[in-house]
Amino acid sequence: LAACTSNAPATAIPTVVLNAPAQATSVSSGSSGGSVAASGVIVPEQEAQMAFTMSGSMKSVNVAVGDQVKPGQVLAELDNASIQLDLAQAKRNLLELNSPASQAAAEQALAVAKQNLKDQQDKVDSQFYRRASDTLIDNTQGEIDLAKQALTRATDTYKSVARLEDGDSRKAAALVAMTNAQLRLNDLLAKYNWYSGKPSEIDAALAQAKLDVAKAAVQEAEWYLSAIKGEVVPAEATGSNLGRLQAAKTALAAAQDRLDHTRLLSPIPGVVVKINSIAGETVSPGQVIFLISDVTKLHVETTDLSERDVPSVEVGQNVMISVKALNTSIPGHVTSISPVADTLGGDVVYKTTIAIDSPP
Repeated sequence: LAACTSNAPATAIPTVVLNAPAQATSVSSGSSGGSVAASGVIVPEQEAQMAFTMSGSMKSVNVAVGDQVKPGQVLAELDNASIQLDLAQAKRNLLELNSPASQAAAEQALAVAKQNLKDQQDKVDSQFYRRASDTLIDNTQGEIDLAKQALTRATDTYKSVARLEDGDSRKAAALVAMTNAQLRLNDLLAKYNWYSGKPSEIDAALAQAKLDVAKAAVQEAEWYLSAIKGEVVPAEATGSNLGRLQAAKTALAAAQDRLDHTRLLSPIPGVVVKINSIAGETVSPGQVIFLISDVTKLHVETTDLSERDVPSVEVGQNVMISVKALNTSIPGHVTSISPVADTLGGDVVYKTTIAIDSPP
C-alpha cells in the first residue's frame, strides 16, 4: 500500500470497475459492457499534519516513526519553563481572591453597603416629613416669643443709655445685653425654620444621588460575593472587585492557553508517518512537525474518472477494486462524487471516493 499513497504518481493502481461482476478480469469503459473503469489510489480516511502555532525551541519529541498514537497523546513539547511560571503565578492570584479570608471580607463589605443603603433611604424618606415633632416646633415658637420680648427690653435699656460716653460701663453692659438677645433670637428662628421647613431641590437631588450610589454598591457587592462563591453572575455584572476577579480568571486562562500551544497533541488515532524535527531545534509557526495517518481505515480515490463516464456513476453503486500489488480484487461502493472537476493531461476528471467493503 505504500506505493499507492498520495505521494506516488497517479498510475492505474488500483483499477476501479463500477457495475462489474465479481469475477471480472477485464475492464471496459463508457457504456460498452455496462461498466466504467478508472484508476485510483488507496489513501487513509484520516490524516493530520501537525504544526505549532508559535515559535520556540523543541524540548522533547515523544514518539518515533511507526509508533501508534491515540487522540490527545502528547507528541512533542516546546521549552515552556517561563510559561509554566506564569501559569503558577496566575493560579496563586486567583486562589488568593477566592480564599476564605476574601470571602469573609466580601460578606463584611456587603453588610456595610446594606447598612449605608438603609441610612440613605431613611434620609430620602425623611424629606417628606417635618424634621421635628409638633411639640418641639411649638416649644421653639414659644422660645422665639420670649426672645423677642427680651430683645425689646434690652433695646429699650440700651436706648436709655445710648447718649452716655463710650466706655461707660452702663452703656457697654446694655449693648452686650441687646446683642446677646438678638443672637439668641436669630438662633431660635434658624432652628424653627429647620424644624418646620422642607429641603431645597439641591438637597433633595443630593440625597437621591447618594441613595442611588448606595443601591449600586449593594448590587456590586452581591455580584462579587456570588462570583467568589462560584455562583453564576449576569453578563452585565460590574464592580471593581468583580473586575479584578475576572481579570485574574482571564490571566489564568491565557497562561493555560499559552502552555497548551507549546504541546502538540494527536487529534486522531493512527500511526506516525513522518517526523521533521528533533529535540533542541528551533521550530517556526506553521512548520509541519508530524504526519499522522490512520491506516486502519482506508478508501480509494479515483484519479482519472472522465467527465464522459461520471454520469454513469452514482453514490451507493457497487464497485470492484483491482489491487495489482496484491493481485486481487475486492468489493466496495461509491460514497461520494466531487462536485468540482479537476484536469489530468487535458482531460476533465471528477474525484470519486470509494469505500472498501472487505479490506484485505
